Amino acid sequence: MGHHDALMWLAACAEPAAAAPALVRGIVEAIDAEGGVEVALDGGAKRVCDVLLAGFTLEPGDAVLVARSGAGMGRAVVLGRVGRYKAPEAPARLELEATESLSLRCGEARVELRADGRLMLRGEDVLLRAKGTQRIRAGHVAIN
Repeated sequence: MGHHDALMWLAACAEPAAAAPALVRGIVEAIDAEGGVEVALDGGAKRVCDVLLAGFTLEPGDAVLVARSGAGMGRAVVLGRVGRYKAPEAPARLELEATESLSLRCGEARVELRADGRLMLRGEDVLLRAKGTQRIRAGHVAIN
């Protein structure tokens, strides 16, 4: 067998390379209880996709970019939402929720909210300032 024939034989025996994933746009149609995201892809095909966990949220109607898998490569993956860039805006209202404890910390200063109803302010100097009346109402007040 000559060199050329050996190369042809190796090429014929090699497994075909899996097709690279294609990137396509789509619209989220639904999100199932197991976390599968049903997407209507450009061209009309619908696929249930996994999601690249990158901190974004999805809702039905969102435009997304999908890495469509090749044959035998598993489920397609939603890479993220697609749209015009909008600079982030501060929300009018922000609520953070935790089941046991929620803390804000900057250097030595700390604010901690606990599930049992306790609120702790800690810092080198604590200043409470009010334009109007500042009230302290409690069942018991201890100073020092």
